[in-house]
Amino acid sequence: MTSNPAHGVNALIRGAQLLTRKELRPFIIIPLLINLVLFIALGALMISQLDDLGRYIGSLLSNTPVDTSDMSWWRAILAKGADWAASVFHWLAWLIAIAVILLFFLAYGYLFGIITNIIAAPFNGFLAEKVEELLTGHPPPPESIGSMVFRTLGRELRKLMYFLGWGIVIFIIALLTSWTVFIPAILGALWGAWCMAIQYVDYPLDNHQRSFDELKSVLMRKKFTTLGFGGAVMLAKMVPILNIFVMPAAVAGGTALWVERIWTEGDPGKGPNGMNPPGASKRIENSNQ
Repeated sequence: MTSNPAHGVNALIRGAQLLTRKELRPFIIIPLLINLVLFIALGALMISQLDDLGRYIGSLLSNTPVDTSDMSWWRAILAKGADWAASVFHWLAWLIAIAVILLFFLAYGYLFGIITNIIAAPFNGFLAEKVEELLTGHPPPPESIGSMVFRTLGRELRKLMYFLGWGIVIFIIALLTSWTVFIPAILGALWGAWCMAIQYVDYPLDNHQRSFDELKSVLMRKKFTTLGFGGAVMLAKMVPILNIFVMPAAVAGGTALWVERIWTEGDPGKGPNGMNPPGASKRIENSNQ
């Protein structure tokens, strides 16, 4: 049972390819329209903040020499010393500036993703259902539209509480280690990738009414593949315009990832047509010995 980040990246590409299938087009239109409206609204908000961001970055990178002509000799020495120290550590200002820019786009990507996922959750559930049927020939168990809408919205809130709860813990750790610059960046990237994988691989499992704890266990079985998929989705969501099309591709890709690489290679739970994957019972038997 291999776990490879490249498999996760390929799953997102596969999801984008699946969207070209005519059977799926009716289930893509509404999520794309929702994304377009939110992209315009959040894009306008982001643009309104660019001036302040530019001024802050400029202040970090400014290296104006100190004028000591009107200073006493001892103040001039102190000023020159401070100026020298600032020039020595000027490289750190560049790192901070880059981190601030990445954080700005990361926050934009997270905000865009959270809002669109909550609003489009029922439509994403339908899309995942049709992708699974296209790949396996078997749809998930039948369910009324009303029941599915309420269940998927409840599941989105459950995921949001999980993201926020652990996100606060990650933020505190990052704050305490912020002097290293790199630790918060690595933690943020790993957490973001894990959240994106949970978000989009959840739709097919939720269609089979499998619990949130099962979802996390399933993804941990192929943690590197999971992080590769989530990382690819996260990076794509940070790119304006591209992020309009990422959500349906991620839903299709997450479904394909579960069906083709996770369920068939180690997920012992119920899958397409209510069946366990080939050899699952034997794997469960061996794990209990």
